[in-house]
Amino acid sequence: MRRLSVIASIFFLVPTAVHADPFRLASIGAAGACRPLPAGAPPGLMSLHKLLSARLGVQVIDCPLADRRSAAAALAAGSVDMAELDPGSYALAADKVRAILTVTPKGEAGRVPVVVAVAAASGITSFADLKGRRAVFAGSANYDFTGPRAALSDQGAGQGFFSSEIKAESATAAAQLLRSRSADVLVLNGDAWERTCRGDTPTAKPCSDLKIVWRGRPRAQTALVVRRDMPDQIRYRLVGIYVAMHLESPEAFAAASTLKPGAGSFDPTEAEALSPAMAAPSR
Repeated sequence: MRRLSVIASIFFLVPTAVHADPFRLASIGAAGACRPLPAGAPPGLMSLHKLLSARLGVQVIDCPLADRRSAAAALAAGSVDMAELDPGSYALAADKVRAILTVTPKGEAGRVPVVVAVAAASGITSFADLKGRRAVFAGSANYDFTGPRAALSDQGAGQGFFSSEIKAESATAAAQLLRSRSADVLVLNGDAWERTCRGDTPTAKPCSDLKIVWRGRPRAQTALVVRRDMPDQIRYRLVGIYVAMHLESPEAFAAASTLKPGAGSFDPTEAEALSPAMAAPSR
């Protein structure tokens, strides 16, 4: 809770008047002209527009669109400012739009960062080199296996990619299996990697014998997306509004996340969260 408050406070320090023109928010369902919400609009939607208008300092107008593909086209054309897209619709306008927020289900950790590592002396230099190798995970829980497994599948490493998949008792045990050559590939969530590789002193490097060959997250199913040419001030302000929305205005949050049963919060996300495959550095 404290972390969320700090993040939201930072974003709220951005000056209020950051968007001179009306803010055009896409809604999916039936196509129509952009216009202010009618008086009989659902209360939750009215609360969402009221909150956005107050925080952005401008009028917010509704832009009804038939589907997400239409929303992607409208974003690319500059006729709307924000819309919810999925990977398929995002791909139609990927060069002109970027993801900024995803929905995290209540009580879940969200899209956990994943690290894939090998022995530094293994000769493995790329994700493609992992095919047919023996992989070890840090356990069978969602945080340790299901999420990381989904991230690998997004990169083309589905079932059968590895010759075997071991579920160790812990991250330490998984790393030991890699070091003892009982496995070739170590797959950990980002937190487990940091704990495993954090030394007792600033100069200690307990994982100097390991090498990261891929780092990423599971691909998002949907995300709130804006145009890439949107000024940073506006984008930062939108992120600040949405990450605190479930606390500040539950009614507005319910309207903003209406397509996500069990939604818990909005969280900032990387620009390419909806990309089919996310490039990652080898180190």
